[in-house]
Amino acid sequence: MSCGTLTLWDSPAEPTVRDGLVYRWSGYVETEVARSLLLYVEKHAERLRRKYLAWIHELGETRIAGRRLVEHLELEPGFSYWWMTLLVEKSPWKTPSISDAIRLLALEELVAEHEPRLLRSVTANEGLQDAVATLCRNLGIAHESHEPAVARRRIKASDVYHALPYPLKALVTLARHLAGRWQLKKADGHGWLHGPGARLLCSYFIHVDAQSCDRGHFYTRLWEGLPDLLQQEGCATNWLQHYMPSSAVPDTGVALQWVRAFNAGAPAKTFHSFLDSYLCVRSVLRAVKRWLAVCRIGRRLGDLRAAFQPPGSQLSLWPVMRDAWVDSLCGPAAIINLLWLELFDVALRTVPRQALGLYVCEGQGWERAFIYAWRKHGHGKLIASVHATVRFWDLRYFADPRTVRSSDPCRMPQPDVAALNGQAAVDAFLSVDYPREALAECEAVRFAYLEKLRPAHAHEQPGTGRTRVLILGDVMAASTKNLLRQMEAAAARVTAPLTFAVKPHPNCRVDPADYPGLRLELLMSPLAEILSDFDIACASNSTSAGVDAYLAGLRVIVMLEPAELNVSPLRGQPGVRFAGAAEDLTAALQALLAEPPAAIECSDFFFFDSHLPRWRRLLHAEEPCLAG
Repeated sequence: MSCGTLTLWDSPAEPTVRDGLVYRWSGYVETEVARSLLLYVEKHAERLRRKYLAWIHELGETRIAGRRLVEHLELEPGFSYWWMTLLVEKSPWKTPSISDAIRLLALEELVAEHEPRLLRSVTANEGLQDAVATLCRNLGIAHESHEPAVARRRIKASDVYHALPYPLKALVTLARHLAGRWQLKKADGHGWLHGPGARLLCSYFIHVDAQSCDRGHFYTRLWEGLPDLLQQEGCATNWLQHYMPSSAVPDTGVALQWVRAFNAGAPAKTFHSFLDSYLCVRSVLRAVKRWLAVCRIGRRLGDLRAAFQPPGSQLSLWPVMRDAWVDSLCGPAAIINLLWLELFDVALRTVPRQALGLYVCEGQGWERAFIYAWRKHGHGKLIASVHATVRFWDLRYFADPRTVRSSDPCRMPQPDVAALNGQAAVDAFLSVDYPREALAECEAVRFAYLEKLRPAHAHEQPGTGRTRVLILGDVMAASTKNLLRQMEAAAARVTAPLTFAVKPHPNCRVDPADYPGLRLELLMSPLAEILSDFDIACASNSTSAGVDAYLAGLRVIVMLEPAELNVSPLRGQPGVRFAGAAEDLTAALQALLAEPPAAIECSDFFFFDSHLPRWRRLLHAEEPCLAG
């Protein structure tokens, strides 16, 4: 189907062109004038995701001066820094340009389908303009570029940082990182327990219960009842804590105080320390030395524009992915990754041999450093606990099958077993051809409270009293702000009596005074204690808290980000409403006021059993145990 002109419209203003086809670069709203590129992505999501994962694999295999890119970045025998780069990590939050790359792959498909004689791009994004111009040049079609009027904004202090060269930003970031964590080096890093059944858990020091910690008792919602199970079994259990600033842990002084109390009052079979306890001048200098070496490799590799063209494509992703590549080789991402590589090496060399290891798995770059150091220093079986929901577009969890199944000496570091917390996670991993023999089932300990919460939950009937709306914030401040602003606009249009409360993410503070139209109540209590008080939940695009609300029986709305993929863990679930703008949010609220909550079975998402039989089998099994 041929068309004369295809326009890519990247502006918050309404399209002013009327000839040919018009696709909005951002937003999920379609009109008679313009279609949504993101909705096209959603319609063809499986194919586009496969394309992107295949490109990442092919990029690592690209030969430059006779050697694969993976080999160029080999820092130690059998370990390539390639596996820690932002490109391989594929985090939609650390690398928002992934959304740009996926949309460009979709645009190329539309060009192939409609065969326009002219491709017009209306954007102030230089990288996008460059990518579209390159596509047109390679396909031999005319290109016309326009730059929309952009409102001038005030210069912020953060703009100065972002304008710095990547190497200078790296050094500033390292200084900040060390200043915020240096105190943790005072933690005991040599009291590790050993024995024939010794186990080590590498976990985030987050989602902890402050009251329990103040009493000297370690309790984290990431693992819930699993620590008690380990204690009952009587094996030595070591905790290597990965500190993260959050509202649950006010500062490093409190974190250090708590860990010392855990060790003083805990049974003799448990020990806690921090990864940052291994910070010292020598470890920092070694990390900087490696960073300089990686910077040199980056300069030697030079411009990789040709390698950033996906197989069989006329599209170059270099203009939109270049910054992620440079950041990975000489920027803040590089220097922090290499510090983690050094700290994990020292930590796991210091720890006596552990028969079993578990770590919280989110597909983050530091996990590759942990896995490599675990293997290097001769520890035993390693289990990745996929503790959260596995979202379709959270590409951190996914890789091309060729990457996962590789037998190359420099292959991606992987655990022995990925422990999946529900059927939804199992289906997600199998959908990308993850080896079934490397998967196992485990109870969703992080979400265990939902099994008890749901039977006790009761809503008011629609139309009686005031309907209570719980707003669930995101880890990203911009997403939380967008959600609250859109809700403020929508609430002004809804005539039914509503009350609003916000449960912010622990890493993202919210000031209710910034949103006077909502008269927000700020809630800091755990979700388990507050969900039963609400009728409707409105979640940000990426937060897992929306799943908690959904399985607890609330009616749920997800607010999509206009420039992001639909990374909601509730994508595709029955009864969930998705809103792309304040108008959609208004319509969703009005519709849900007249609807009862959908009947959802928690078992569709998660495996539950308070006795943790799957975890018991997994901890003692010689082989993974995936049912069916």
